[in-house]
Amino acid sequence: MADPILSVDDLSVAFETYEGRHHVLNGVDLTVDEGETVALVGETGCGKSVTAKSIMGTLPRPPGEITSGSIGYDGTDLLADPDAHERVQGEEMSMIFQDPMTYLSPVYPVGSMMADVASYSGGKSVSWLGVLKNMLGRRTNRSEIRERSIELLDRMRIPDPEGTLDRYPVELSGGMRQRVIVAMALINDPTFLIADEPTTALDVTVQDQILGLLRERVEERNLSMLYITHNLGVAREIADRICIMYAGEIVEVGTTEEIFDAPLHPYTRGLLDSIPKLTGFEGDGIDGQIPDYTDPPTGCRFHPRCPAAMAGTCDVEPVESHAVGDDRAVACHLYEDGMSFGEAATIAAEEADGATEDAPTAEAGGEP
Repeated sequence: MADPILSVDDLSVAFETYEGRHHVLNGVDLTVDEGETVALVGETGCGKSVTAKSIMGTLPRPPGEITSGSIGYDGTDLLADPDAHERVQGEEMSMIFQDPMTYLSPVYPVGSMMADVASYSGGKSVSWLGVLKNMLGRRTNRSEIRERSIELLDRMRIPDPEGTLDRYPVELSGGMRQRVIVAMALINDPTFLIADEPTTALDVTVQDQILGLLRERVEERNLSMLYITHNLGVAREIADRICIMYAGEIVEVGTTEEIFDAPLHPYTRGLLDSIPKLTGFEGDGIDGQIPDYTDPPTGCRFHPRCPAAMAGTCDVEPVESHAVGDDRAVACHLYEDGMSFGEAATIAAEEADGATEDAPTAEAGGEP
């Protein structure tokens, strides 16, 4: 089997703030194979965007600091070779950001920004001499870049794509600005794409069209993609595999079918239970909130919110990832001895409640 195009191993990231040191990422492991789409799913604040920026090389340092780990891309450790990281960032990687007004300049029209992305990608720095040379050289392919930009904007279902090139971001709706960001990320045909909540600002019909375009790119260009979202429905539609992230840790990995048909980690089950149902049935969801990263919980970071936490184990012992099948893993003490979720939940309830008669049973968790 071929090596993955992206391999993140034991990645940890901390931030120095006025409140103290935030330990955000805690030993993140994930891989993306060539031509594969992997979805990174979790609640807001779980560290998904920090992971993406670390891979892309846009993590602000300071205040951010990569304290451990490696990021392998096509056999090269990007953290150990900054020059290679900069080259890959410019020539092979691209990223769709989730906040268009942060990444679109208010003083340049859309066409100018798309032309700059098409012209300057791969350059290590931009000097005045470089700008002059690029302007002279760009005269010969200006029409080609403009045609490519119009084609991409048209495929993004933007009305009047040619006229949009001459407009400023402030003249566009939020959804149109987000589609411009997607077009800019694709204009140079990257081999690896990081999509950070690319359809959040779009209505459902346009969202479906954009997802279709991304799937088409993956199939036609053998594009590899890390798709970041908090929406499990979107992940189900676009991803081959799903990595579930909680509080800076990957807690479960599996194919899309496995995650939806047989979720293993209590957090994954809580996310699935939180999805609104057409029947009107309201699930229990997940009580509590993401922990304070300045003082994260000992043991498993999810244990304060976990319905199956085992006292003296989950709140004390560091959790490790356990292989539970081919390319399937779960980071949970419940599976250390190969137990099912229901069996382990029964034991956890008995330990936490002293085996009282009103203790929760395995039926509350259900069998995977």
